[in-house]
Amino acid sequence: MNNARKIALSSFGLMALSLALFFGWPLLAGEFKPDFLSLGVDPNEPQILVTAEYMTFEELLDPRTMDIAKRNNIMVAPNIRANYLGDELADVFKAYDKAGIKIVAWPLLPREHCLYLNDEYADEYLEHLDNMYAWADSHDVRIEALIVDIEPPNCQTGSDRAPDEKAGEESVGLGTILGMLDKKSFDASIPKFQAVLDKLHEHDTVAISTAMDYAAADIKIKRPVFQDISGGPSLMIDWDYVTFMHFGSQNTAFLQDLLKGIGMKWTIKDTRYLSYLICRVVANKYGNRAAMSLGQTIPGEGHGAVWTDPADLGKDAAVCKYAGVMHFGIYDFQGIVESDDPDAWIRAVREAEPMKPEYSAKAVFVWNTVQSLSWMGQAKRVTSR
Repeated sequence: MNNARKIALSSFGLMALSLALFFGWPLLAGEFKPDFLSLGVDPNEPQILVTAEYMTFEELLDPRTMDIAKRNNIMVAPNIRANYLGDELADVFKAYDKAGIKIVAWPLLPREHCLYLNDEYADEYLEHLDNMYAWADSHDVRIEALIVDIEPPNCQTGSDRAPDEKAGEESVGLGTILGMLDKKSFDASIPKFQAVLDKLHEHDTVAISTAMDYAAADIKIKRPVFQDISGGPSLMIDWDYVTFMHFGSQNTAFLQDLLKGIGMKWTIKDTRYLSYLICRVVANKYGNRAAMSLGQTIPGEGHGAVWTDPADLGKDAAVCKYAGVMHFGIYDFQGIVESDDPDAWIRAVREAEPMKPEYSAKAVFVWNTVQSLSWMGQAKRVTSR
């Protein structure tokens, strides 16, 4: 998860621009088709998927790691870069299949191609998929499901084990955000993103798209503004599932830092009411094909704040469940495995009872501001064509 998710909240009190009501391209994707691929599980039964961004093949094959996954009945999504395509990766797939643990492939581009699927690197991503399926055929491996990780280009340096240390705090102002909008490039990427889905379905692979959490504002205003900022048309293609990246630990730290500049004290209570507002929009749109990816247990590519207590993760899940979300991802398996009580993290999410969050006027203010900024962004998109 990279720092580009810190978007469109750097200026407050902006009024929605009525001009934008008359322009733009609405979200193309309607309700999902009834014959979607279901990953061999009942979509009406809650599912938990954990990503494994930096774990090595040896770590994934460790009997303790596999036992954690098996006894907790979770799906595991290992990171697959181009240099991972070999016998060792096939060993992981085959061992997990034998153990009855579902693997969800998570292909990422090498760092020189900035990691993610987006409108800038869609061609490289499609090539990576071709290479991955060729590898799978040659190693008798089945790619049953795949995370299509859609984010802005993350071109920071590092290794396959971690990004380099962050040099300093980035300043992301409104001008910078508006400068990221590129309707021409965005529109040109739509058929390429559709080609990703088509390729997955040609191979009978379940397509699980990611989206930024604030892209829920696109659902509200019916314009793809946050998608334009955050990588590409993540909500305009009929993916089988869509999971929104919504990390309570990092959202809390980010908004606390951002809002102190205007004298507003932000708390975890406010974050959870904001989560409820976002999850409600997502659940209403996608029903049992929606998931929320919670976290964080490790800093990741965005050098984000982490939870140290599984109870915090459980409370995050509880408000999303109250809003109607039933499926969850957890970022990341590494933090779970390395903790003193790995099972506690899974239990916290799975056993969380739906909880009505305490009302927060500050959260309502932020959510309304996000939507107002979306209209401003849409006006910029359509007037700069």
